[in-house]
Amino acid sequence: MGLDFSIFIDYGPRLLLGFWLTIKIVVLALLLGLPLGVIMALGRRSRLRTIRFAATAYVELFRNTPFMIQVFLIYYVLPFYGIRLPAEQVGVLALAAFGSAYFAEVIRAGIEAVPKGQFESARSIGMTDAQAMKNIILPQTLPIILPPLGNQTLSLVKESAILSTITVQEMTMTAIRVQGETFRPFEAFIFIALLYWALNETIATGLRAWERRLARRGKRPANASASVMGRLKGSMGR
Repeated sequence: MGLDFSIFIDYGPRLLLGFWLTIKIVVLALLLGLPLGVIMALGRRSRLRTIRFAATAYVELFRNTPFMIQVFLIYYVLPFYGIRLPAEQVGVLALAAFGSAYFAEVIRAGIEAVPKGQFESARSIGMTDAQAMKNIILPQTLPIILPPLGNQTLSLVKESAILSTITVQEMTMTAIRVQGETFRPFEAFIFIALLYWALNETIATGLRAWERRLARRGKRPANASASVMGRLKGSMGR
């Protein structure tokens, strides 16, 4: 059976609309998830047991349950409590919450990879812990955590396909509808597979360029990323 290229022409605009919606959802999820991940990472390092417990419980809940179940809980359960959200908003919130748990672990591992003497030096010149974190630690953390953060971003793009289960008209849902109308699943799904690949390859290429730029400036501590990956693997096993 040969390819029917007319499907790419006739249904390409519709699939590209789904592609655009996927990009929009992922970008909004990152804008929400990254700051929340920073908060959770700092919460897990808090000296207050209540805050540390709450942050840890949040991270472990979202890391250790399937993303599909999380989406269903937000979309189908919240209406029983009078909270009704459009499918796209549910998708953004679910993806942000899911991603923030992994971002939190990456950021926490990156902070712990910075030598502890940096904190002590900051305190010795009169900085508070918050000032030291903002001005000394977090700027050094970015070059360390950039590769694993990139990996998690690519994973979010791929996980966004699950939002088709709640009728979000992103790429996968659009392809399902196209193949239902044309009875040509190969063409529909190969088209969106190429779109997913193009999107993730663009993100990966941009992140690699940013990483090389930081490395040329000498802002990446030796073996730092390997240290972060080691810490992440250890946290995954707990």
